[in-house]
Amino acid sequence: MKKIFARIILLAAACFAFADYNSYDIPDSAEIRRTIVDSWLTPDLDTLRGYKEQFKDNRIGVTYQIRLEEDDDEFCVVVAPRSEIDINMINGDSVKTVRAAVYPKGAAGSWILYRNKNKGIPSRIQYFFNQDSDVYLQFRAEGNKTFADLVVCGSYAARSVLVGVPFNRLYTASFQEVKSWTKKSIPWDKVTVVKNQYTNTLIMVGSILDNLDSFRFMDDACYDEHGKLKSIVTGQDIVVRDEQGNPIPVSDLKNMHFLSGAGFVKWIVDGIVEPYRGYGTSIQQLTVPTMEFNSVGKSGVMSQEWNLTFTLDWCRNLASEAYSIRSSRQGDYKTAGLDVNYSYFSTEISDGKNVNATGYIRNTGYPVHHLKSMLYVLAVTEPEWFYLGAIRQGSSIKPDELVFNNCVVFFPYFDRNGKFGCYVFEQGNEITLDKFLEKYKGAYVHLERVKATEAFFPYEKK
Repeated sequence: MKKIFARIILLAAACFAFADYNSYDIPDSAEIRRTIVDSWLTPDLDTLRGYKEQFKDNRIGVTYQIRLEEDDDEFCVVVAPRSEIDINMINGDSVKTVRAAVYPKGAAGSWILYRNKNKGIPSRIQYFFNQDSDVYLQFRAEGNKTFADLVVCGSYAARSVLVGVPFNRLYTASFQEVKSWTKKSIPWDKVTVVKNQYTNTLIMVGSILDNLDSFRFMDDACYDEHGKLKSIVTGQDIVVRDEQGNPIPVSDLKNMHFLSGAGFVKWIVDGIVEPYRGYGTSIQQLTVPTMEFNSVGKSGVMSQEWNLTFTLDWCRNLASEAYSIRSSRQGDYKTAGLDVNYSYFSTEISDGKNVNATGYIRNTGYPVHHLKSMLYVLAVTEPEWFYLGAIRQGSSIKPDELVFNNCVVFFPYFDRNGKFGCYVFEQGNEITLDKFLEKYKGAYVHLERVKATEAFFPYEKK
């Protein structure tokens, strides 16, 4: 009996510890919340306003701060774990760096209860389980029912999933419990980050960054399969000239690459292709059309005068070349499944309201505002892949007509702490993802997948 009793005690202790630190390797406040239901989670707003923030430790020694926050329509009780940041203290000419404790609202392990300000009734609860605060699980109370949402970078990966537990049960439920309740109804595989899978991605990024200072933008320019500077449109040699129109000697062009946006993307893929077969991709092959238009339709008529799908064809054919080298068999974007065409998200969150999001549109891609959530999920589900993006936007000739006239490369990844990042390269420059999304607001991006590799040897600076 003593042995059985001891095993029960050990099992109970293990369960408590498991509740305080779950399979996502984040701290949990469930045990703390069980002690503050009457003092923090159910009192009226006037009572809560009289409280100062409170600090409590869970069973494994993680300190949580409990505090009130409010805005015009809602108030919330935040239960957030401690983390630390470096702060530079400036005193005259000297700078001293000190570590300061902070309790961020969206930190991994945070739990937030929102209540309506007029009636005081609870409206929703948020569990933060990843290192990115714009990825979280949310529960909403509607009458006697409880619904769950999985939010990823402003889009719903799951929306209004019925959960068979009373809303107030979530006041004390651990994250491991809610994950168990929703394991079949929430797509956890889309947000479960596995670290240390992005070595080849970061090797490629490092090589590109090392070469950025060598790039000079030149419209219509790229290197052919033998490294000769050519016009994409005519296939003719390009002679680099100075401002007066005089040819510049090759010896003066050391450490320079002259490339258009399409030429820059080709330079990256050639860094994968050329080491395997001794030469790069052919301009003629990359311009092969990948779409057919109805000859009497509007796009068909326009396509007889303008190339409406230039960068879509270019990116699809580049991805096909990279695939054929890696797989040792010839394939195109269709047979190799190189188009990214998932529709993981149905609606988007904007200014607190739901906005319809179209997801993937065939031969058009994704709305730019939808791109960050897609890249996040792709980084989770397809580690060690990067993406060529063909940008569809208003034509410079007819702004109301959308054409594929520019391209970009995305390298999504998670760092060693599990935080999402994405390197973005466009026209020989690095641009942040946020700036890219703002720059191309209202446009579409069609994505092609390419496997990252450590055997990446782009044309050296010349």
